[in-house]
Amino acid sequence: MAVPYGPWVERWLSPARFATYLRMAGHDRSRALALYEWSTSLNAALLHDFAHLEVGLRNMYDAALMGAVAAGDSHWLDSASADLLFPRTVAGNARTHRDIATARDNAGGTAASAGKVIAELSFGFWVFLTARRHEPLVWLPHLAHAYPSATDRARLHSGLSDLVKARNRVAHHEPATARSGREIIRRILGHARYVAPELAQHIDTTSTVERIIRNRP
Repeated sequence: MAVPYGPWVERWLSPARFATYLRMAGHDRSRALALYEWSTSLNAALLHDFAHLEVGLRNMYDAALMGAVAAGDSHWLDSASADLLFPRTVAGNARTHRDIATARDNAGGTAASAGKVIAELSFGFWVFLTARRHEPLVWLPHLAHAYPSATDRARLHSGLSDLVKARNRVAHHEPATARSGREIIRRILGHARYVAPELAQHIDTTSTVERIIRNRP
């Protein structure tokens, strides 16, 4: 049984945060609390679908970048290969190398398998491999071949960057709406189709986003 609204709600959420839901609920406090729970459930469902896309995208990119492995290396994340892909003289690549080093440390150090390092790299890391600075060494020779011919890198990157921002909003528990939820899942499915049409179908089939939206208090 749901715990009824009381002063504890504002102590928990803060008056400013709860005020957002009060406005959405027409200042009905019990309904505002129900809307907060609904928003939390919708965000959790979206994170489930984001996770499926993230795993698919990183494995697609990993496979494409194996063509960049330098002599003596076994993986593109190894030192010589990473230096060729992400020259340290290019602005912004210092962060790329820091991200890889941090992921390797979190995966267990220099003995960590490539798979474990990959799992520690963020969604943002993979998305920014399609940034303009990576066009000559990462996009054109490697990642472009993972996409349909004539895919516009800039447009693709813009769409993926929007998803990174959306994921951050969802992960930080920003208020969800039916409109934003449907738009996010539409974008997730669109990018999942690049990985495999079947992945998009799987996400669409297993997603609970639409069911939650239809049950909005």
